[in-house]
Amino acid sequence: MKIIQLTDLHLTAGDAALYGSHPAQRLNAAVASILREHADAAFCLLSGDLADAGADDAYATLASITARLPMPVYPLVGNHDDRHALVRAFPHLQTDESGFIQRAIDTPRGRFLLLDTLEPGKPWGEYCPKRQAWLRAQLQDESVKNFWIAMHHPPLAVGIPSMDQYALKNADAFYALLAPHQYKIRHLFFGHLHRPIGGSWHGMPFSVVRSPNHQVALDMHAMPEVPGCYEAPGYGVILIDDATVVMHHHDFQYRGERFWL
Repeated sequence: MKIIQLTDLHLTAGDAALYGSHPAQRLNAAVASILREHADAAFCLLSGDLADAGADDAYATLASITARLPMPVYPLVGNHDDRHALVRAFPHLQTDESGFIQRAIDTPRGRFLLLDTLEPGKPWGEYCPKRQAWLRAQLQDESVKNFWIAMHHPPLAVGIPSMDQYALKNADAFYALLAPHQYKIRHLFFGHLHRPIGGSWHGMPFSVVRSPNHQVALDMHAMPEVPGCYEAPGYGVILIDDATVVMHHHDFQYRGERFWL
């Protein structure tokens, strides 16, 4: 099974420039690349910070551009997002019983759980008891043998202090919720960090992909300001079978020479 992950789109009102580029133009280029190379994907995850300031027309642009994709598109919220504005642009977007943008997707490879870590007005993530209750009920479903979790905020520090200060705040409680089911959790997919990062957390593998628009510099000292950079924009191409999970970081704007090795 192939999945596409796009994250941290930061679409602006009226496609205004952001850090020297135009987010909607970058997203259009990413979608064109997906259509050329990965139209066979099962679905596309949009893992948060879809709009830079939660503007209605930014989400309308998102809905218009992603409508070109032949596969289902599943938006998650990040700290820059506005739940109500996102639902206005995606009226069929599923929410849980408490109104959080959380859903379960059953696939031949297991159940994907898409989580809502937004705390309005805060740059860090939260996962409150109401959201925890939904996740707990999902994980307790004994008919599911494999779980995959996607969320915007990582629940761990990655060694970039300026971003680690904005991770999921109640990470210990979050892990306590996952721990009894850890053997069934195949992978965690994050956004937020604007970098290609991979590793494990309490033994569970995770990955992060770049933004199509702007990146966070690999600076392990800067604090508290977040250092940005113009490293290549990208998206993730995820390949899953019964035994493996592979994350490819695709530099979709590369136009340099190719040659046979």
